[in-house]
Formats: sequence, C-alpha cells, structure tokens
Amino acid sequence: MFLALEVAYERDLTQFSRLLWQRKVSHHIGRQDERQLVLVSESGQVALAKELFHQWQQGEVLPATEDSSSIGGYVQTGALWTSFSRALGSSPLTLILIVACVVLWLLAPLERPTSLTLALMFPDFSRGTGTIVLSRVLESFTFSQLLTMLTPALLHGGILHLVFNMSWVWELGRRIEILQNTLTLAVAMVVIALFSNTIQYLWGGGNNFGGMSGVVYGLFAYIWMWQLFDPQKGLRLPMSLIIFMLGMLALFTWLELDMIANAAHLGGFLSGMVYGAILATISRIRRAVVPGVSR
Repeated sequence: MFLALEVAYERDLTQFSRLLWQRKVSHHIGRQDERQLVLVSESGQVALAKELFHQWQQGEVLPATEDSSSIGGYVQTGALWTSFSRALGSSPLTLILIVACVVLWLLAPLERPTSLTLALMFPDFSRGTGTIVLSRVLESFTFSQLLTMLTPALLHGGILHLVFNMSWVWELGRRIEILQNTLTLAVAMVVIALFSNTIQYLWGGGNNFGGMSGVVYGLFAYIWMWQLFDPQKGLRLPMSLIIFMLGMLALFTWLELDMIANAAHLGGFLSGMVYGAILATISRIRRAVVPGVSR
C-alpha cells in the first residue's frame, strides 16, 4: 500500500474514511507512534486522497448521509474481488502463507496426522536412534530435507492455534512486506523458520512439532530491531505490543508446557533479533557513508 497522509492521532477520521469508501478509494488507517497513517492501495489514489482530505477539512465535501460509509457498501458494489486483488498486490507473500497454512490445516493437521503431515515434518537426522552423527547427515543431505526443515512452520494442530498464528502473521508480515518488500520478508521468514525449527528439533525432543509461532516471534524481533537500530525506515511496533510479546515469551518459557514449542519460540526470537539487528545496522551505516542514499 502507499502512504497518502499522516494525521495527528487525536483527529477523528471516521467521516473521512466514509468519504474515501464512497469515492471507491480502497484504504487502511493505522497508527504509528502518535500519528495516524492513511494508506491507499494504488499509487494513483495518493493525490486523490490528499485532495479529498483538504476539501473535507475545509468543509467543501462531506460523505453522503444515506450511505453507511463502511466497507460493506463498497463490497456490495461488486468490488470484493478487486479489494482482495489489491491486498494481494500489496502483501502477496503474507496472504499466500496464510492461505497455505489454512489449506494444510485441513489436509495435514497435527492433531490427526496424515501421510502429508508426516511428509512435511522436520527430518529425523538421528534416524530413530536419538543420536545425530553430523558426518552422516552431511553425506546424505538433500534439497528435500532442506525444504522439510522449513515446512513444520506451515503445520497447525487446531483452529485456535491456526487463528492465533495467522493473526500475527498478517499483522507482522504485512508491515515488513509493505514497508520493505516481498523478497525481504521471504528471506527473513526462511532464515527464522530454519533456525527456530532446527532449535526445536535439537532441544525439544523430537520432530513431532509444528506451527508458525516461532516465525511470528522472529518477525516480531526483526521489526523491533529495525525500530531500535534504524528507526528512520519506519518499521515500528507500539511499546504495549513489545511488552506483551516479551511477557508472553517469558511466561511460556517459565511454564515449560509440553504442548508449546518453547525452543522454537526462543530460536525464532533470537534469530530474528540477530538478523534484524545486522540488516538494520548495515542500512544505517550505508545511509551514513554512501552518497545519494536517502536519509
């Protein structure tokens, strides 16, 4: 999506949002620090949104009173598919991952393993012995094993497990994909999934695990590190959310519940921290020393 406006947090934009929907401007209003960000789905709508805001502030244009204003009216005009397409255009990888997890929850649930579930689980490098011989692993390592070191993140064990993880994937993944790009998100998720799944396998006692929560904690840490090391790039999280995520991580780790993949959470969190801190530091240094790079 494209940034059209930054407005003070205290300003009520309800009527302005109604006006945008009536003018068929697909948009999202979010909060960053003490500002409201008005994002539109197409670059060509940025100027229109700015002009409508100016006219609305001056009282020159108001939303039609007979229209309920909400997205419902927009969808009723037959624009549902258009809205989805625009969302897919701004956050394709995030949406594709969510769809993939939902499909695999139906076809390969963790609580009722199918042959597909077993095929997507982390490879048992110990070959059932409980002891991993690194030389043997390296001799027979294949690309398919590399893929199955990633795929446990796509498996889920119940509707609550799925919904909780997908909500966070949408919230965090979309931020990275919009403010950075799809490739950046893809690489970050591969790195985080590889580390979080491997650590869960090594310290969690087997390969019977799955879920996106390790990746979620990695994406959280990744964004947090950008916020700390290079805040000018705009990746930010509210302090309340940071405290909540850290508190839940500490609580789950302390409880040591067998049903929770704590090692994956910690592995994802630590790998996201390191990876995010490295990239954000490089970005900040590059902006400082390379002429022409935007500050």
